[in-house]
Amino acid sequence: MTSRSKVQLKVTKADRLHWSAIGLESCEGGGVQLKPVAGRAARKRPQEDLAAEARIFVPDEEFFTPMKKPKKSEWLAEHKTEGQPFERFLQGSAKYPTQRRKVIYLLPLQFDEAFIPADILDSLKQFASIFFGMKLKVMKATSFKGKVPNRFNKNSNTFQVHAGKILEEMTSIVPEDAFCVAAITMCDLYPQDSWNFVFGLAQMRSGCGVYSLARYLSNFGEQPNTVYNPESETGSNSLMKRACKTMCHEIGHMFGISHCVYFSCIMNGSNHLEESDERSMFLCPVCLRKLHFICQFEIIERYKLMSEFWSKFGYEEDSAWLRKRLERLAKGSV
Repeated sequence: MTSRSKVQLKVTKADRLHWSAIGLESCEGGGVQLKPVAGRAARKRPQEDLAAEARIFVPDEEFFTPMKKPKKSEWLAEHKTEGQPFERFLQGSAKYPTQRRKVIYLLPLQFDEAFIPADILDSLKQFASIFFGMKLKVMKATSFKGKVPNRFNKNSNTFQVHAGKILEEMTSIVPEDAFCVAAITMCDLYPQDSWNFVFGLAQMRSGCGVYSLARYLSNFGEQPNTVYNPESETGSNSLMKRACKTMCHEIGHMFGISHCVYFSCIMNGSNHLEESDERSMFLCPVCLRKLHFICQFEIIERYKLMSEFWSKFGYEEDSAWLRKRLERLAKGSV
């Protein structure tokens, strides 16, 4: 198979608007093919490995919803976010695992509240290994209490810690074989004094990120320090699902993937819980192309494993999306 794997299909004008961002181009006969990767990025993978079929990345409207005009208070309404096409990603921010640094670490982090529950942590490790196709390790639970600035947020009735200072503190404990370290805490976070809160924060340069599960709890704000009650955390947007979504979002940033502005995508920015819950659990074609190029996982097998994962935990809607996507791809057309 060559690097210009072709698929013949009819496309709409709306589809073509996203083609350049994905790295697709039209070819003779009305079809579409992958653009060959040029420049320094081409040396990152052998040319014959660029043969991932174009049909996988075509933005089929049945599966991928283009971003709509943002509502007031949503991320894109309040944050100027420039699109990051696939080609620009490769030329600039893309960060690659190396033979020396090729492990993703999860770091359970504590302040005054409890550590991440073991069952949640085990699920996060399993899902991240599927999502990124890389080796995952969990570091020893650590307390940063008293090591970073904190405050009491009257708006939410919660204690918070400074996310940026956590990242600074983390740099001294990054393992030698770490591609990145994602810290997970039950404590609420803020990135700077002028912000109310932040779900998570990542820094590609240091390979460190941190995210909080506090605002994903049904009892958030009922007491200053987070209390986890597993009997209350059920339903379509349970703590585990929200945790998986935010974890992959923050780790995605450490590969150099920016907030997505093209489709509903796990890499969309979010200002509040409602917006976070509404964003997709999956990567859109633009972001999938980026992560696939870096991690070189087998996309079909990845979809199968993800479907099994969500089915095991009773998330049939997400599992059904994946099964339907696999059925469509198996037909050889989109």
